[in-house]
Amino acid sequence: MWNWDKKKRTLLRFIKVGDIFCFRLDENKYGFGRIIAILMKMHIAEIFDFISDEPMITQENIASAKRLLEPMALDSYALFDRKRDGDWRIIGHQLDFELLDAENIYFAYGVGSGCKKINILGCESAIQESEKNKYIKCVLRGDSDIKNAIKNKEELWRA
Repeated sequence: MWNWDKKKRTLLRFIKVGDIFCFRLDENKYGFGRIIAILMKMHIAEIFDFISDEPMITQENIASAKRLLEPMALDSYALFDRKRDGDWRIIGHQLDFELLDAENIYFAYGVGSGCKKINILGCESAIQESEKNKYIKCVLRGDSDIKNAIKNKEELWRA
């Protein structure tokens, strides 16, 4: 079992694929997720559908958790390193983590004729600007972005 008190801050350079994190949703609830890739110097994460009254998660919770939100690029510097945005902590590392659907997770960035899509494995190709909405926006997400997305999952938030 990993817990909240492991360490309060993680320097950006020490965040790795497979790291498990916990974040405070409100005074009584905690959310969890995992770093699934590092893409263009950004940490790509998945947020689990596991929410708890305590800032602890077990291997069994992780194994049974589903992805609550689409993968996203985290503002890791503000969340984990400088602690400027919310209360987020790396609480452990999953050694045997393997992302199964990596080639199908695409992000889009750019404008006009410079638009591109890139998957988590780093395979990049040009796209039309009109195609950008088919893919996840390649922008850094902070504490309020993620909390608002979770709040839209009303039944889970209030459980």
